[in-house]
Amino acid sequence: MREQLEARGIVLVALSKDDVETAARHKRRDGLGFTLLADPDLAVIRRYGVEHHKAIEFSTGSFTLFGIPLALVPSFKAMAIPTTLLIDEAGVIRWIDQSEDYRVRSGEARVLGAIDGVFGTDHSGLLR
Repeated sequence: MREQLEARGIVLVALSKDDVETAARHKRRDGLGFTLLADPDLAVIRRYGVEHHKAIEFSTGSFTLFGIPLALVPSFKAMAIPTTLLIDEAGVIRWIDQSEDYRVRSGEARVLGAIDGVFGTDHSGLLR
C-alpha cells in the first residue's frame, strides 16, 4: 500500500506502546518502511483516547495461594486499541477507524477509500 499512499501524498506514521529499543527491534524484524514512534507511557495513546485494558499479561509477583508462591500472576495491561487516524497537515483528525478487537486492523481498501473521501481523488495538490 506504500505506493498508493505516496501517490496521494500521505505519510504513514505508526505509534506503539513499546519502548524505543523494542519498537526499533520490531521495525527491523518486520522490515517496516515507515516511522514507528514509541509511546511506552501511553501519553499520546491516551491523548487520542485509544487506550484499553482488555489485554491479559502474566508477570512474576509475590502472589500466594494456600501459602504456595505462584510464579505467574495474571493481570490486565494497558495497550492501544488498533486505530487508524487520518490527520491533516494542520493536525486535525479527519477520519478514524477503530475496532473493538485488538487483532483487527483497517484494510487497504477502507483506508484508501477514506483518504479519497476526505482529501478527494485529485492528489496532484497533495504531492510535495
